[in-house]
Amino acid sequence: MRRDNVKRRWGWVCVLAATLVACKEDKPTEVPDAGPVETGPQALTEQEPNERPEQALTLTRDSTVTADLSAQPNKVDEDWYRLAPSSPRMVDVTVSGLPGGDITLEVHDRDRNRLAAINSEGEGKPERFPNLYVETERWLRVAPARKGVGGAYTLTVTMRAANDGEEHEPNDRAVDAVGLPLGQTVTAYLGHAGDEDWYRVELPEPAVPSPDTAPPDASVTPEGGEGAAPAPGTEGVAPPGAAAPGEAPAQGTPSPAPAAENGTATGTAEEGVVPPSPTGTFGGGEPPPAGSGAVAMTPDSGTVIPPEPPSVALKIELSGVEGVRPEVSVLSAAEAPLFSLRGKEGEALSLRNIGVRATDRTVFVVVKGGWTGTGKEARRTFNSSAPYTLTVTQEEAGANAELEPNDELHKATSLTAGSYREGFISPKGDVDHFVLRTTEPVLAKVELSGVERLDLVLSMVEPPQGDGKQETVLLRANDGALKEPERLNNVACNGSCWFRVEGASRKVDGKWVKDFENAEKPYRISVTTVPDNGGEEREPNNTVERAQELTPGKAVRGTVFPVKDTDYYRLDLSDRPVRTPLKATLLGILKVDVGLYLHRVQPDGKLSLVQTADRAKGDQPESIRYSAEPGVYIFEVRDAKNREANFQDSYQLTVEEGE
Repeated sequence: MRRDNVKRRWGWVCVLAATLVACKEDKPTEVPDAGPVETGPQALTEQEPNERPEQALTLTRDSTVTADLSAQPNKVDEDWYRLAPSSPRMVDVTVSGLPGGDITLEVHDRDRNRLAAINSEGEGKPERFPNLYVETERWLRVAPARKGVGGAYTLTVTMRAANDGEEHEPNDRAVDAVGLPLGQTVTAYLGHAGDEDWYRVELPEPAVPSPDTAPPDASVTPEGGEGAAPAPGTEGVAPPGAAAPGEAPAQGTPSPAPAAENGTATGTAEEGVVPPSPTGTFGGGEPPPAGSGAVAMTPDSGTVIPPEPPSVALKIELSGVEGVRPEVSVLSAAEAPLFSLRGKEGEALSLRNIGVRATDRTVFVVVKGGWTGTGKEARRTFNSSAPYTLTVTQEEAGANAELEPNDELHKATSLTAGSYREGFISPKGDVDHFVLRTTEPVLAKVELSGVERLDLVLSMVEPPQGDGKQETVLLRANDGALKEPERLNNVACNGSCWFRVEGASRKVDGKWVKDFENAEKPYRISVTTVPDNGGEEREPNNTVERAQELTPGKAVRGTVFPVKDTDYYRLDLSDRPVRTPLKATLLGILKVDVGLYLHRVQPDGKLSLVQTADRAKGDQPESIRYSAEPGVYIFEVRDAKNREANFQDSYQLTVEEGE
């Protein structure tokens, strides 16, 4: 009974619900009006008159405009268009060419100030501006390049939302430069011949050492022993191969070790790392330990060399674009040039260690197309259809980085004894110069690590001695091949000494070229010094004019390095009234068959060989006995066969008077 009542009640509920639905008004569901649906670019026809901005045809979205320029003999016809998207847009503008005529495209602001002018392609060809940023409104002016030219053309405008990491044209001035954070990549176009892209790079504030981590105020000892102050610019920098604070030194590796492929001082000589020397002589071994009376170029008296102003090293990577010969410049906030380089057509650039002052908070990076052709055919390269990418980062090497540009002697990067610099041979043909400045006579050992894909050359260079003179290469080391290190021993330096790092020449298709390059793996150039006490040879002494003075009875040590090294020593007996009996002894070294040659200097300056000792008996000594008439004599030491060298071991030459 109760179940029947429940069924009856549910039946009435269903009837009432059906009645309400039937009585409800039959109204369609309301959908908000989304406006007209854009199915493609709107097709428009220019409306004359449109010779002034206030008469311009307004374009708010993708549009294709059919138009015509009348050929007038006395003036240039011009058509104006107003770009007014509803929100900020990146606009691509293309205007077709005029049959038999040259067309120009200009961009103006609302006050009729011209922002950009595009006329790159020539007669009958279209012009394009691919990356015009329109935040509110811009005006376009289309006109023939000269009077008396006209014809039909088509203006095509496409609009899209701006993407992160792309340039906003126009950006051809510092005031319009696009902000480019360090480490971020920007995509851009060199869209026409006059296009320049400016980027503003903000540099971080220089790090200020914490009082908790600052080194204690140590006293300076005259011998450079414990507590000696570091050489200027080397505070906090460990010498090459030295263990970092808290680390144990590597067993059996007392010598400075240049960087291997991964930037760490590991590996063997075959991997491009300079091996240690077991000898205690500076000619091939390490400087004496601290406290032994020999210091590594830490000025302890006289004028202290002022530290180099702090710098920041940047890495600039620019992708290649077909048909474009890139030019890259770095400018200070005052738009003063700090660096510039011109690449080859279609070439990507990876520029390393671009030096800027750490005191600068802002620098500008400028990219443009370089010139190609000559005479009337000369033009700036561009490509309006293919973009490039640009990335600027700060180098990890920090204070130890070489600083470009240093391709000229007067722009040389400073070297500090007991420290090192890391640099790159990039782009191809790159040349890096370094300068070591001293306040007292020292002997320097310069080591250059090997790098994958590079055959490096290390040279000592003398600046031009007078107007119109050329620089002189005093020493040159290129004993190694690909990946192998180079060295210079016993380089005498009193004041300033310049060194050059470059790739060697090689023969390709019958031509000698310098095309070595590695923008990923750095080389390391390191310097250690000891005071010049007269007991070691002073390089360069490879010419008679640079022969080192000998003192009878005092031994001098030197190395036969690099291959074909020749060392000259001068003995002046001009003031002797009678013959002087001489005994010269040369202690040999491993690997090299040292030879000893005695010459007399003739009145005309030429040498006359008077005696030889070159039995080629390995490391056995050579000796000469000679009764010398009054005059000037030259002792020559070299490998008897001019084919071997030994950077590690030192020969010893002693000249004594008497039987």
